[in-house]
Amino acid sequence: MTKPLDPRLEAAASFVEPGAVVADVGTDHAYLPLYLLETGTARFAVASDINRGPLERAKQNAARAGMTSRMRFVLTDGLRDLDPGRDGVDHIMICGMGGELIARIIGDSDYVKKPGVRLILGPMSSPEELRRYLAGAGFRILDERLVESGGKRYAVILSVWDGIARTFTPCELLLGRANIARNEPLFRDFAREWLERVNTRIEGRRRGGLPVAEDEALRDEILALPCMKKETTGEEGSV
Repeated sequence: MTKPLDPRLEAAASFVEPGAVVADVGTDHAYLPLYLLETGTARFAVASDINRGPLERAKQNAARAGMTSRMRFVLTDGLRDLDPGRDGVDHIMICGMGGELIARIIGDSDYVKKPGVRLILGPMSSPEELRRYLAGAGFRILDERLVESGGKRYAVILSVWDGIARTFTPCELLLGRANIARNEPLFRDFAREWLERVNTRIEGRRRGGLPVAEDEALRDEILALPCMKKETTGEEGSV
């Protein structure tokens, strides 16, 4: 078996349906597609990277795992030159990049709008910008997972295109609508951390004589979350 996955990639793997054909964009060592092949979740994988070195390491790892015949390797930028239709890709995985870069990669491809194609996205930063793009560009966020890795919290997003533009509130963009609805302990800690950050930002802007209306609206929306209501009222099961 290949190296165990970290929590971010484990969450991404959990969104893959049995029998999938996956494309792992920015594959690096190909840990994720190899895991999916070895566990029998995926039947074929395309691994791509913009840099030759990581792609060569991916090929070496595939050879050691005996999976070379079940993979294709492409040196390319994002989904350019990937030709996912050649292999019948139905899951596109983009993990380990910034949210804005992931949005750019998705926006450059028409294949992501093909019916049945699932996008599994793990932004390392700016998840709110990725959510904003997905909502406005007609992608439906089916689910999210909030995970902790290396002392930091990351969102892993499952999305499909349905052509319907959506509008999220500032709080939903920041924290994720699915995470708010699930209201897990990790999310509650995450929401409290963001409340502290927003309060700090408000005080800083006030001292600098800068407008605070948008930040105050975000603060009030966070305070209105169910977990915050429990905390302030002291209900049983409060966090």
